[in-house]
Amino acid sequence: MKIPIPPIYPITDKGLARTATHLAVLRELARGGATWVQIRDKTTPAGELLVDLRRCVEFAERRAVTLIVDDRCDLALAAGARGVHLGQEDLPPEAGRLLLGPGAVVGYSTHTLGQVRRSRALPVDYIGFGPVFPTATKDRPAPAVGLGRLAAACAASTVPVVAIGGIGIDRVAGVLASGAASVAVISALMGSGNLAREMERFLRATGR
Repeated sequence: MKIPIPPIYPITDKGLARTATHLAVLRELARGGATWVQIRDKTTPAGELLVDLRRCVEFAERRAVTLIVDDRCDLALAAGARGVHLGQEDLPPEAGRLLLGPGAVVGYSTHTLGQVRRSRALPVDYIGFGPVFPTATKDRPAPAVGLGRLAAACAASTVPVVAIGGIGIDRVAGVLASGAASVAVISALMGSGNLAREMERFLRATGR
């Protein structure tokens, strides 16, 4: 069964947001109307990150926010997060599902139509597809796929597609019109200076 992913799916970045904790970012995103948030952190030591994640989970449960952890099934499990998002080089989705159980949300990154087709046999609830446009968020991003290939990915997928990569507020409507269920946003939100207000603006841009 397809899960109801909201049209804007923010992904946290403490550095871009200039905050000490993901909890501080999460509070502002929720104030702006976010109902799904992915916690993404490649550098904070695991023990320190776990403390932050547990506080995020407590807050998310009070505010009915679905909290997803990027990459780390162990931290998602230990913190009690709703699920995990896995990349092509992370733990396989089958293992993530085994660890987190049937009720968890498991997302999976794809970058080619071949990967999208192969994902149909995997125990995932949604896939990310991109980068749709050039992005500076990752050190070695895959080539931009464009709206045409995004539309093909949405047609090929049996689960909701979350578009990601270089999507500013002016591109949200076009991305959703291509068939994506949701738009993942990092830089355009985290670097805004006012997370709550920018989250509101992104939600209005969906027209939903």
